[in-house]
Amino acid sequence: WHDTFHMGIVHFMAYPQATTQEDVVQSVEEILVDEFFQAIEVSALLDGEVLQAVGALCDVARVEVLLGAQPLVLSKGLSLGALEEEERKQALEALKQAVDKAYVAKAKALAFLSGKRPEEGREEEARKRLVESLVELCRYAEKRAEVSGYLLGVNLEVFDYAVDKRALIGPAPFAFEVASLVRAECPNFDLTIDLSHEPLLFEDPACTLTLLAPFVNHVHIGNAVLAQGHPACGDTHPRFGLKEGCNDVQEVAEFLRALFRIGYFEKATFTERPVISFEVRPLPGESPRLVVANAKRTFLSAWNRLFPML
Repeated sequence: WHDTFHMGIVHFMAYPQATTQEDVVQSVEEILVDEFFQAIEVSALLDGEVLQAVGALCDVARVEVLLGAQPLVLSKGLSLGALEEEERKQALEALKQAVDKAYVAKAKALAFLSGKRPEEGREEEARKRLVESLVELCRYAEKRAEVSGYLLGVNLEVFDYAVDKRALIGPAPFAFEVASLVRAECPNFDLTIDLSHEPLLFEDPACTLTLLAPFVNHVHIGNAVLAQGHPACGDTHPRFGLKEGCNDVQEVAEFLRALFRIGYFEKATFTERPVISFEVRPLPGESPRLVVANAKRTFLSAWNRLFPML
C-alpha cells in the first residue's frame, strides 16, 4: 500500500506520557525507524524548538509530518464557533499560532476540531461563526505559504456531538454544510474523518464517507467504546480487540473499502500521498509499543480481507 497511501500514527495519542523534549524525540525516533509508517502526527502544544527538531528527524527518515491541534483546542476549551466574539477571536488566534508552528515543523497539514457546541437552539448561529473563523484561518495559512514555499492543508476533524467531546462538528450533514461554504472560498480546506468517532456519532462510516467525499482529505482509524462504566467509554481511542469495542478488523476493512469506493486514494492531497493514521491510546498499564503493534496487526488483517495474499 506504500504507493497507494501513507500510513501514519498520531504520536501524542500513542505516547501520551511523552511530554519532555527528550521523551518526545525518543518516542518519535521509535516511530521513524519503523518502515511501516510514512507519516506522523505531532501535537501543536509542543514548542517551536521541539517541532523544528521533529521536522528535521522526519526529513532524514523520509516521513511526512502533520500537526494535530486537537490537544490545543481541548486543553484550552477553545471554540471557533463561539457566540461571544472575544472568545471566538481567542480561539482563532490560537489556531493561527498553530499554523505558524506547522510551517516551522514543515508539516503538510494541520488538523483540529471546531470546539464545543453551544446551548440548544443556537447551533446554526454557531456554525455561521465557525465558517467565518475557518475562512480566516485558511486565508492566514495561504498568506504564510508565500514565505514558506508551500501551502498548508487545513483540516477540520469531525468529532462526536453528544457523547463525550460534544463538538459543534459534529453530525455529517452539519459537516457537509460547513465544508461546502468554506471550500467555496478556500481551496486549502478539507475534513478529517475518524473511524473511532463514527460509533460516537451513531453514524454509518460508509454513509458518512459517501456524503462527505468531496471534502475528505485526511483519515484516522481507531476504536471506541460506548458501554457506560467501561474505563475506555467515550472518545478515548483504546486499542483494537477489546470485547466492548465498536471497531475491529471487519470494521476497519469495511472503512478501507468505503475509502476506495469514494476515490480517496486517487485524490490530490496536501501531503505527498493520502494519509491514513492510527489513533490509538494505551489504557492505564498498557505499553505504547504494544498498542501500536496491535494497530499494525489489525490493519494488516483488514487489508488482507480486501486483498487476500496468495
